[in-house]
Amino acid sequence: MDLNAANATTNLIKNNTRMMNQNNNKTKKYWKGFPELYQSEEFLKQTENEFAEKLPIGNEETNTQKTNRRDFLKLMGFSTAAVALASCETPLNRVVPYIIKPEEIIPGMPNYYASTFYDGHDYASVLIKTREGRPIKVDGNELSSVNKGKSNARTQASVLGLYDGARLTAPLINGKSTNWEEIDTQVKNALSEG
Repeated sequence: MDLNAANATTNLIKNNTRMMNQNNNKTKKYWKGFPELYQSEEFLKQTENEFAEKLPIGNEETNTQKTNRRDFLKLMGFSTAAVALASCETPLNRVVPYIIKPEEIIPGMPNYYASTFYDGHDYASVLIKTREGRPIKVDGNELSSVNKGKSNARTQASVLGLYDGARLTAPLINGKSTNWEEIDTQVKNALSEG
């Protein structure tokens, strides 16, 4: 064993002994690397002078602190970039898991439902692609004998109407808001009369 290896081993044993003595006080100590753990001389020098390099502002030969245009633009560019990066934090989205998960829903996998579309101008038998219960795509149903899987722009764009904030949220009778029970009784009465 050469002399350097023996000295390194001796230093390691001394440092481990010192660390074990420090850990006897039952407090946790966190460190970022071995130099901080063993409190090496290089680490202690670095901690005394955290910002070792001088800022490249001003003229070093004359020791004046005048800032020229170039230094000013460097500093402003860095400041703008730092502010832009600091403001670009992603919003915190809380994910709430299902308490009782529906059998047909697998997160990330789409489900398809057959339906019909009619808006007063167009009729289509459609296939609606949904993810976690939200419709995201409307296509023509290939099993339909009417449109044979074809759809037009109105049918495709009908998914946007589902997310319209101005659409009706409650039923109306003659332009006045009502509830579903009243609608049901009026429909039953009209069906029983006719």
